[in-house]
Amino acid sequence: MELKGGIHVLSSKELMHLEDFLSMEQNCTKTMSYFASSVQDAQTKQLFQQLAQKSQQHFQTLSKHLNAGQNFQ
Repeated sequence: MELKGGIHVLSSKELMHLEDFLSMEQNCTKTMSYFASSVQDAQTKQLFQQLAQKSQQHFQTLSKHLNAGQNFQ
């Protein structure tokens, strides 16, 4: 990460890593949502729903950082 005019700029390699993590989080969200819809046990369903929600939050955070990095480069 480089500092330009007080703003941290992500390198192309860092942006690629963020894109990879973004894709992984998206896949995780889809998988956990699928599992939640597939199970009958209420506690297990709730656990998968919580995991899907957490993964979606990670996705949004990574997306925000990725967009910020692309805007400042």
